[in-house]
Amino acid sequence: MRLRDVFDRRIGPALRCRLCVPAVLALLVATAGIVYGVTNDDIVTALGATLFVPSAVILFGIGLRRSGVLSGRDGRRAG
Repeated sequence: MRLRDVFDRRIGPALRCRLCVPAVLALLVATAGIVYGVTNDDIVTALGATLFVPSAVILFGIGLRRSGVLSGRDGRRAG
């Protein structure tokens, strides 16, 4: 499988995913909160920031499934 085919079938639709933008934002907030909490010895902030990680993963999953990357579909719903 050529690299261009992989990009067209997997990476291209993932980059056009609307729900991936909030997922990346949630992941960035979680990372910043964890780093801030660890560097400033604030365990409550670090643990609180880890609560953003599951929501980011769920948003990635929903967005990639809707765009057809995870399910192998073309992103259109039947109906």
